[in-house]
This record gives sequence, structure tokens and C-alpha cells, in this order.
Amino acid sequence: MVKHDEWAPFSWHCSNCGTIVTGYKNAQGDIKVECTRCHVVMVRKMKGRRHDTIDLYAPKGQERLAY
Repeated sequence: MVKHDEWAPFSWHCSNCGTIVTGYKNAQGDIKVECTRCHVVMVRKMKGRRHDTIDLYAPKGQERLAY
């Protein structure tokens, strides 16, 4: 049996700097992207039809300033 995967790009604005980032889903349906401008790593998880969560991870050596 041949499994056909469709690689559809998902784009959104970086929550840190506003640059448009593009990523592809993995086998679990998560999308992991690193911003080319500020190097923040984002993991977008699709929870449901109208519910997504985006986790932001600061680059090594940096931390968030606002609490």
C-alpha cells in the first residue's frame, strides 16, 4: 500500500518580530518553524478545527524581558 502525504505550507506572522514564517506539518500534525530574522522557534499545534496553540522558544543565550 502506498501512502500519499500532502505537504501543504502553513504561513503566519512571527509573534516576536512580525516576519512571515512558513512551515510544514510533521506526522503528529505539529508545525515547527524558526524565524529567519529573530531566530525564535515556534511550535504550532492544531488542537481542533478552530483552535491552534503556538509555543514560542527564545534563541539560546536570550530570555524574555516581559513577564
